[in-house]
Amino acid sequence: MTLDKSKIRILFLAIGSTSLTWMLNHHFGLGPIVASGLVGVIAALFIPGALAGIAYTSSFVGMSSLAVLPSLIIALLGGLIVGIVIIATTEVYAGIGGKGGTTAAAAALVTKAITGLIG
Repeated sequence: MTLDKSKIRILFLAIGSTSLTWMLNHHFGLGPIVASGLVGVIAALFIPGALAGIAYTSSFVGMSSLAVLPSLIIALLGGLIVGIVIIATTEVYAGIGGKGGTTAAAAALVTKAITGLIG
């Protein structure tokens, strides 16, 4: 997989959306649903097309509890992982419903597994 501008944009968007949702959820105490909803609405208003969907999908990872993503650093890792999963599965998931939640759940589980191995 080569990294071109569009893939780098996806990675930064995924990291930003995940970490923003995590911050709104845990640091500002808005809770997971409101935090993800805000990120989703902002993305829909200001980010074009498919990129808004990527931002919203990434926000699902930021909804994770502190047991899964205990810090902002781990949330950043989760964002990177969801970005990689999105890039790797774009062709596979084309036209399939539920891909946002499935992608986010897979990324959160992988992040939790990696942090469990490290810590």
